[in-house]
Amino acid sequence: MRIKIAQYDLRQPHTIIWGLEGYEQVWVLARNGRQLLGVIRIGLHDGQGALSCLHIEQAISDQLGILPAEQAALAVSAASLPISRPPISVVVCTRDRALSLERCLAALKQLDYPVYEVIVVDNASRDDATARVVAATPFRYVREDRPGLDWARNRGAAEAHYDIIAYLDDDAQASPDWLHGVADAFADPQVSAVTGLVLPEELETRAQLLFEEYGGMSKGVRRRLFQRASMCPREIMAAHATGVGANMAFRRQVFETIGGFDTALDVGTPSYGGGDLDMFHRVLAAGLTLCYEPAAWVWHRHRREMSGLCQQLYSNGRGFGVYLIKIWRTGSIERRAVARFAFEWFTGWILARLIKGLLGRLHFPLTLLWLELLGALHAPWAYLATYRRDRRIRCSIRSDTRASFGLGPVSGEA
Repeated sequence: MRIKIAQYDLRQPHTIIWGLEGYEQVWVLARNGRQLLGVIRIGLHDGQGALSCLHIEQAISDQLGILPAEQAALAVSAASLPISRPPISVVVCTRDRALSLERCLAALKQLDYPVYEVIVVDNASRDDATARVVAATPFRYVREDRPGLDWARNRGAAEAHYDIIAYLDDDAQASPDWLHGVADAFADPQVSAVTGLVLPEELETRAQLLFEEYGGMSKGVRRRLFQRASMCPREIMAAHATGVGANMAFRRQVFETIGGFDTALDVGTPSYGGGDLDMFHRVLAAGLTLCYEPAAWVWHRHRREMSGLCQQLYSNGRGFGVYLIKIWRTGSIERRAVARFAFEWFTGWILARLIKGLLGRLHFPLTLLWLELLGALHAPWAYLATYRRDRRIRCSIRSDTRASFGLGPVSGEA
């Protein structure tokens, strides 16, 4: 099954969605200017090539409970905006993905925002394709030869000129209003970190559809604040509920307070992941406020091939396991709570779904669950390997101002 991804803005009525031939369903992001209303799903009949505005507005009424008269009232209502728009530094970390990067940067050039910069951190690409892509843009190119996504993230923060630093993955495309959403969240002075909505750019292949069925990246269209005072230990560990690293932003003061990203974690290390979750967890554990702001939304191109999806789910299990072991070791959460959470994750998320799959009650292959389970079982070895590797890298380089930006041993790890 192929699913068409589209959007519909109440402030641009009478829009028709074209190009639906060959699709069985269309997912429509319904919005009112910068306000996101929700995602509606509309089935298509054979040969249907377009979707009328009346059909879309009826689906908004049926699925989101917003009646046509209410939709018209929303469309003429004034949007409330912060008084000022702070300058923002955007960091894109990449390695050997020139085509994805080119699409990402093309979208960033179309941002509707007064003052922003874009820093592309090339994390040890094997040829000059990345540099050539950036050279064709007005953006800044920086090379970071220490392999590992979190080395690149920290280098981007060190190179940034502004006090709000937003991160976008190279396989994502920002909406034109993305940075306005980021600024809306940071208009609250208590907010230290922001995550945003991540929607699928396309659902054209079986692997992309299965990833969405498995969970995807979206955290919904409701804005939420996360603060330690109102969260139990389990919620502070469940950092995946607060957002994803493909779309996140921080005040510079966060790095000065809790340190940078843990360079032993995430893509390019034996951990295979966990760097974003670790950062979100440390923000919350330090008593800082994290805001999930859906108005800061982006499109993400999921892996198109089954081999890529299988690798991703294995990496997710391995990275999440390493992340939990780190929490256990550092003591940011009481160890009994960590053990209980790990048991619930292992039995409630992985094993329970395996049982449902064996009973034929899941819509995706059991292979995907086995791969996530295998990754989780490899986490203890990966934890030891990734911190040994990180120590070797640190011992082999001479510390200087940039290399040490927020990169000391993080949260008790050495």
